Amino acid sequence: MVSSSEGDALSLRSATCGDAERIAALYAPFVCDTIISFETEPPSVDEMARRIETLSADYPYLIAQAEQLLGYAYASPHRQRAAYRSSVDVTVYVDPTAQRRGIGRTLYTELLARLTVQGFHRAYAGIALPNDKSIGLHEAMGFRHVGTYREVGYKFGRFHDVAWYERDL
Repeated sequence: MVSSSEGDALSLRSATCGDAERIAALYAPFVCDTIISFETEPPSVDEMARRIETLSADYPYLIAQAEQLLGYAYASPHRQRAAYRSSVDVTVYVDPTAQRRGIGRTLYTELLARLTVQGFHRAYAGIALPNDKSIGLHEAMGFRHVGTYREVGYKFGRFHDVAWYERDL
């Protein structure tokens, strides 16, 4: 059992469009203040609801909460061409005040289990560098480094590398 920072029991469930406001609020600082996300403008609540609705039709989209939303994880198509349909991209975001408590690992464990049941073959994660915490989480979850795109993203006035990790499902 994972506990929140207040010691409350953590619950996991599938996200709904009703969670869009809380997810958008958790995600916005990652967009505005870090290179973790390569988006440059935080999505609106309506846009986040659209994303949840679109993705959750075919892929798991999970939230972790105690008294408040502490994190979320989801899968999305790896690429658009039909031959890629057995592979997925995965991502997890955890509220900075709740990190290092096993919430990311708990979300990923459930997400990867659901993807396996759905019959997906491989999961991929792109990590904007530097990000030792994310690398540590992905390696602990069985992902292995397969390559790095050099200077692929431009944010905050400079180019950034993205390391790619994969995991068999």
